[in-house]
Amino acid sequence: MALTRRETELVNETIPALRQHGEHISTVFYKSMLRDHPELNDYFNTVNLHTGRQPRALTALILAFASNIVNISELTQKLERVAQKHASLTIHPEHYEIVAKYLIRAFSAVLGPAMTPEVNVAWTKAYWMMAKMLTGREQIIYKEFGPWTGWRRFTIAQKTPETTDGDIVSFTFVPVDGKALPAFKPGQYVTVRIKLRGLKYYQLRQYSLSDAPRAESYRITVKRDIGATEGTNPRQFGHLDDGPPMSSAASSASDSSIGSVRPHRPGLVSNAIIDDFGVGDTVELSHPAGEFFLDTNDPNPSPVVLISAGAGAAPLYSMLKTVSEQGNGRPMSWIQASRHDAPFRERVEKLASTQPSLRVKFFHSRLADGDVISLTSRFQEDFCGLNWEDLWLYNSLALYFVCGPEKFMTEIGNHLQKNGVAPARIHYELYSVGTFELKR
Repeated sequence: MALTRRETELVNETIPALRQHGEHISTVFYKSMLRDHPELNDYFNTVNLHTGRQPRALTALILAFASNIVNISELTQKLERVAQKHASLTIHPEHYEIVAKYLIRAFSAVLGPAMTPEVNVAWTKAYWMMAKMLTGREQIIYKEFGPWTGWRRFTIAQKTPETTDGDIVSFTFVPVDGKALPAFKPGQYVTVRIKLRGLKYYQLRQYSLSDAPRAESYRITVKRDIGATEGTNPRQFGHLDDGPPMSSAASSASDSSIGSVRPHRPGLVSNAIIDDFGVGDTVELSHPAGEFFLDTNDPNPSPVVLISAGAGAAPLYSMLKTVSEQGNGRPMSWIQASRHDAPFRERVEKLASTQPSLRVKFFHSRLADGDVISLTSRFQEDFCGLNWEDLWLYNSLALYFVCGPEKFMTEIGNHLQKNGVAPARIHYELYSVGTFELKR
């Protein structure tokens, strides 16, 4: 159902109002929808709702769609990220019907007289254009998943601290049904679904898989959010619990669905998994998903540079381990920043000792913590001082995978581009809702 020229103009004319009121629209949308359909709380991260990060992500997507409505190809990457996330959350077409009703209602409530009948029709058609693009892609993803398209029970088989302070922990899961697990693309994630005492609804979080594909088990790596217990608000990058201070509007959008437990506390789920779950306990996982991955079946493999901070090493270690087990000698560089211990360091150094094609560089940097705003001299010395061989800057085909806090990824991306790396060869994984783009 394509838009007419006039309808396209009407959508474009609302962009200034959306920029001004978009977050308010999104907040009203979530508040009213979850009030009338409380069962949908099972699909949302309560932390991101309370902090306003979820409304802001929806606002950004709506604005991006409106701004590119005549050039939808520009949105391919953003929509792919959303579709993969939706598939990992088991979102289906019927959910889009509910969203349509409350989103257009929120437009009308906030925009008032500006939401004329003609604008209403134009935006309804625009919404369904985007929805059909997403549902079409999601149905393809579900077909790729095969028979496993819902939730599957797993038992924790191993719980392994990755740092001396125990704040980064790996969990190995085996399926309760004993059936073989499908392979995944290294770099992808799974959604973990658990029930926490005192909370009415399921808590869902995405965690990157941190090992090579195994038919018998999956492994994730979880980072504790120290701010949840110390009263600070660091930007956590081991999961999706991060965000800026919550707005009162976003807070009221979720308070109606909670009890005495504070579900908006950053680190709620990750800290509970680390502290309260052990060997023998069960959780539910969805099928591996995600658009951030390394194609290990490339017949002409180019050098790969893996750059991470702290627990952002998890998906990159999956790439490194997978390539190492293939044994094809693919050139790789592992560059990892950490404030204290570097997770996976012993494993990486062991691989490097037997693989001449693997370059390894560890260094300490406060940029491994998400609440750091400015560069440190140590980071400048260690990372910016890496030679071209470590970064494969002389190779025009080298691929770069970067995972860590936004500030870290921004500095890495800017440095690579200043040294001639094309943006298309740099891939970022952001542990949050929304997307990551370099700000120019």
